[in-house]
Amino acid sequence: MKRLTSTLAVAATVAVALALRVLPAYSVVFPGDGVDFQENDAWFHVRTVHNLLAHFPHRSGFDPYALYPGGQNIPTGPAWDYLMASVAWILGCGAPSPAFIDAVAAWLPAILGALFPVPAFFLARRFFGHTAGAFAALWMAVGSGGFLWITHLGLADHHVAEGLLAFLTLTWMCAAIDGRGRLAWLAGIAMGLFLCTRPAGLFVPAALACAAVTQPLAAAAVLRAAVAAAVVFLPAAGSQWSDYAWLALSLTGALAAGTLVFHAIAKRQSWSPAARRWAALAALAAGVSIALLVRPGLSGSLWFEIQRVAGWTPASRMVATVQELQPVFRAGLRPGWPSVFASLGVVWIAALPALAWLVWRAFRQGRPGLRLLAIWSAMMAAGTLMQVRMVIYFLPVAAVLAGASCGWLTRLGSPTQRRTVAAALVALVLVANLPWAVAQMRTDQSVDADWRRALTWLRENSPQPFADPGTWSRYHPRDSRAAAQWGVAVWWEHGYAVEQLAHRVPMANGTQSGADDMARFFTETVPEAAVGWLRRAGGRYVIVDPTTPLFAGANRSRFPVQLQMLGRSLDDYLQVLVQRTPEGVQPLPVYLPTYYQTMAARLYLADGEAVVGTGPWVFETERIRARDGNPVELIVSSRHFASEAEAGVYLMEHRFARLTVGCLDPGKSCVALPAVTGLKRVFSSDPLPVSMERTVRAVKIFQSIPRD
Repeated sequence: MKRLTSTLAVAATVAVALALRVLPAYSVVFPGDGVDFQENDAWFHVRTVHNLLAHFPHRSGFDPYALYPGGQNIPTGPAWDYLMASVAWILGCGAPSPAFIDAVAAWLPAILGALFPVPAFFLARRFFGHTAGAFAALWMAVGSGGFLWITHLGLADHHVAEGLLAFLTLTWMCAAIDGRGRLAWLAGIAMGLFLCTRPAGLFVPAALACAAVTQPLAAAAVLRAAVAAAVVFLPAAGSQWSDYAWLALSLTGALAAGTLVFHAIAKRQSWSPAARRWAALAALAAGVSIALLVRPGLSGSLWFEIQRVAGWTPASRMVATVQELQPVFRAGLRPGWPSVFASLGVVWIAALPALAWLVWRAFRQGRPGLRLLAIWSAMMAAGTLMQVRMVIYFLPVAAVLAGASCGWLTRLGSPTQRRTVAAALVALVLVANLPWAVAQMRTDQSVDADWRRALTWLRENSPQPFADPGTWSRYHPRDSRAAAQWGVAVWWEHGYAVEQLAHRVPMANGTQSGADDMARFFTETVPEAAVGWLRRAGGRYVIVDPTTPLFAGANRSRFPVQLQMLGRSLDDYLQVLVQRTPEGVQPLPVYLPTYYQTMAARLYLADGEAVVGTGPWVFETERIRARDGNPVELIVSSRHFASEAEAGVYLMEHRFARLTVGCLDPGKSCVALPAVTGLKRVFSSDPLPVSMERTVRAVKIFQSIPRD
């Protein structure tokens, strides 16, 4: 009866998980004229899968359309693309249509996301009982936050696959360590497929290595898993980051084998527990030292990448501008606790107390599988604090730990009270998650209608970027060479959409290749320098949208991010003064002339044409301290001038005062600007002029005009 109840409970959570990931988002992802894939990286995988199915089962290792001028090796492992392509190929009877391929790519993330409750149930049941397993499956099904977004309909990125494969690795390895040794081979296969999806995911074998070193009873299972993973990973050899994966697998296997040998010697020699601990640490240090000596260059580059991703080097400026690579307290538009709840939902509230108890119990009790769960959970929790992308690994174990907390609460009191508590907890989990989860699933982060019109125009009205039109669908081995004749200057977040929807070559893409060049171009205040660079670099078209200039309010400008990449300060383009009003002291954004001089503002606000200017404002301020103790500039007086010349005279007469010259409308320059020569607007999805009084939505395309 208990087994039947558990089966029904898990089946119900899988159904709820699938419905939650599909129903609210269906009209967003399938608007009726194709698939609106969510987020930029989905377009990369869709492009890769279409090319793979054109040559199935051979996957190109190089994409000439990915980046101007020389193309780019495909930066991800092959497993996710092969999974999507294989499903589409089988269901499409060997000849799936493009629309069918897109549909499979849209559905597969939601289907895989709905499977997470199954391993969550078995893992929680193994250590905490049936009730904990049922609650873990429920938390896994309905939890809101970043995990739910990654695993929903239309987000055809590889994160859902890597998260599920990592979770299966943990689930099967815990069972293998606790006595079902044959499951170690399944865990190894899952780990190998995980590395085939994300070769840079070194933390998964690292967690197993830590378990083997700290608990010798786990070493045999870890060694089997490392061997199986190495065999499975062979087809992905040569992909980006694969050297790091081989280093992690070989070191994990060596540490597990060394631990087995060391444990046998210690047992035969009857070493004391203290001697065994010190010898284990010495063996670990020796293994790491050997790895460093054998591949010093690889180890050094790995350490550099760790520092870069953690934000400890100057090269981390670009990494710090990507939301998924930021710490959980700083991710999103609202840092602090709002960011935590947006990324993790509420499951962490129930999970963290259980995590503390788990770590204490695992290292006190010594149960090998429980120790692996503790090591894994602590590593993924720490990783999520450093980088919100790690939520795909932390949330599954957080659901298990939250299930353990709920299971413990249902053991209190009489049987009737226990049933009442269980029902109340189910209701609490649903109420605490479903309203926010449904709203989250209705969010649309696809390429909007204006962008689609712009990319359609570009595809239909621009020449082919390659002399051979067949380059788009041809198979390209890794490290191929294919030079496009021209490129499209576009911000990196739209690069893959330009490639897939317009069949044109972006000058920056989702790997942030070319992002610093685009940042310099859009923030350049000398048009001749910007246009000259564009011509020399081979850019023929420039695309700008509402996020290009520095709009306040609802528009999410990329302008501050571009300055951050270049190590510049936003204060040189925008000053926030404060003024006294009947409602109290209020901030007043003042946009400096340097902002309107940038290419971002010149192109989007005025289409590159000459601007007369409405006349600048001059604000006299005094520095005071706000309630939080920080200094602010309080406006003492303000004057509006008809021209910059008049403002200049006033500045000369008051050169000892604290004066700020600027404009109040981010969509209209108050200073005169000459026309941008060399670029001409050839398309706009909304021909009406930019105005802050209505929604600003136009996507504009400019063409480089050759010199006479």
